[in-house]
Amino acid sequence: MDRTVLRVLVYLSARVLINSFQRAFSNPLRAMLILFVLALVLCGWGGSILGIIVGSSVRTPPPTALSRPPEQVLDSSIVSVFLIHWLYVVFTLVPAVWRSPHILVVESDVHYLFTTPLKPLALFRGIILIRGLLGAIAFLLLLIFYLFTIGGASLRSLMQAQLPTESPWLILLYPLMYLLMFATAVLGSIAIETLEVAGRSVRKWWVRGLIGWVVLSLLLVVGRFIYLQRGMPQTIVPAHEVLDWLPVYLVLLPVRALADAALVLYTGFTPAIGVGLLFWLGGVLLGNAVLVRHQRWLYEVGAFLARGASLARSAQQDPLGTYLRRKAEAAAHKLFKTPALLQRWTPRGVWALLWRDLLISWRASSIGNLITIAFIAGAPAAFVLWISLLRADANVVVAMRFAYASTQAVLAFFLAFSAYYGIADMLRRVDWQKPLPFDSRAVVIVESLPLVVLFAIAQVITVGLTTLIVPREWLFWLLSSLVALSWASALQMAMFWIALVNPDPHDYTQRLITGVMSVPLLTITGGPGLAFWMLWIGAGWHPLVGAGLTLAANLFASMVMTAINSALYERFSPVD
Repeated sequence: MDRTVLRVLVYLSARVLINSFQRAFSNPLRAMLILFVLALVLCGWGGSILGIIVGSSVRTPPPTALSRPPEQVLDSSIVSVFLIHWLYVVFTLVPAVWRSPHILVVESDVHYLFTTPLKPLALFRGIILIRGLLGAIAFLLLLIFYLFTIGGASLRSLMQAQLPTESPWLILLYPLMYLLMFATAVLGSIAIETLEVAGRSVRKWWVRGLIGWVVLSLLLVVGRFIYLQRGMPQTIVPAHEVLDWLPVYLVLLPVRALADAALVLYTGFTPAIGVGLLFWLGGVLLGNAVLVRHQRWLYEVGAFLARGASLARSAQQDPLGTYLRRKAEAAAHKLFKTPALLQRWTPRGVWALLWRDLLISWRASSIGNLITIAFIAGAPAAFVLWISLLRADANVVVAMRFAYASTQAVLAFFLAFSAYYGIADMLRRVDWQKPLPFDSRAVVIVESLPLVVLFAIAQVITVGLTTLIVPREWLFWLLSSLVALSWASALQMAMFWIALVNPDPHDYTQRLITGVMSVPLLTITGGPGLAFWMLWIGAGWHPLVGAGLTLAANLFASMVMTAINSALYERFSPVD
């Protein structure tokens, strides 16, 4: 890369990062959060990684750690690490292919950098290397955070029950492979945008291919698990018997490589790691080859990406116009039309805000909403049907209840986790909404309900499906769906707080705070309700007692978060 390009981009990126931290410390609450995140990174993860590299050779496992065989501990660790990386790859690659990386190029690049004699190919390589690296490091910190929180128990048990069998320096293979994967995603998204600008429509085929890969991987893993579980209904199938099956191994090889690299100190250098390094390196080289071949289009690509970033920032100056224009453009190509009866119904008062959001959401993404409702409604019923066919012992009812409640909880959690960008879009209209004669508490409530309404529609369907499968449990299905609905409302309020504190998804520090704080805040907000929910099933409480206590816990959490969000909403400014 040209040294001049590197110096210019390093300087500009450093200024953007410094400005981002300055804006963060101008807000007292955001300043405390960023200090907490930095302390967590430096003191927690840094010390853990240093301890693995420096002191792993002198550790001895305590006798109490050997209550389970090391093979079982390693098996459970592989499950958690593999699942986290599968989710991470899916939620990194699919969005990268689906939409353009607007955050990498800003409008000033078009006016000042692209008009210089610097070569466009060198500029784009520098942008990807410098700015993409900042995003990669931020996401790596989030991934390590999720590894130590979601899979922390398994990993700690593994560290206690088994000594590393390889050189501690092999752990560096993991960040290397991760950076190659992230570079593949960034380069791939820009390469696809370059081909689109050059007149070759390839995005839809890549999107279909990735979604097909996701569906195929789910079908293979679930199908293999069901096939093996039928022969051993009293025990759980070991993970390696599912993940080491040749079709699953080959289809999920890129993810298996990342998971094996994360556990390389205990599994050793596996063939998957070697193939994974070649696979992700090949993705980087392929993306770079596309940029080299079509480098004459890179100025147009940069202008397009900068325009997308500029439109996102202009939304803060003209929020209503930008929002409606974007939704109107998206609605022009939708298959389903809005029923005339729904368009003629015009509710009054604060509920008109909710109706407006639902109407715009239907017009902008009718097919997506229908697919979401169908998935949320069908998943719990499918698990209940699977367990009813798989098991015939006395605990089948308890197992079905746990499956129903757990599936509902996971769906509500991920629905809330994905709500950040929608709430951030809504907050860009705050200057237009504040003059309306509505109480801030009422506005916060109705603005957090659009996704809850979709979840509620799905609950009506899933209660009907599960009642048809197991009619005698109709009261539990109904009450548990009401509990799931209240839990989803509490989680939405938690994400509303995240968006109020960090309203700009393009700001580096706000993205870091959002990524690190989302899961802990969702856990704190929904923890009491989830605990009562699972105790209700495990302890065999009366359905009315269990549902009443769980609903009360979720309602209390929602009320607390609503009061906090209302105070923040009163002082909120979209330009802060």
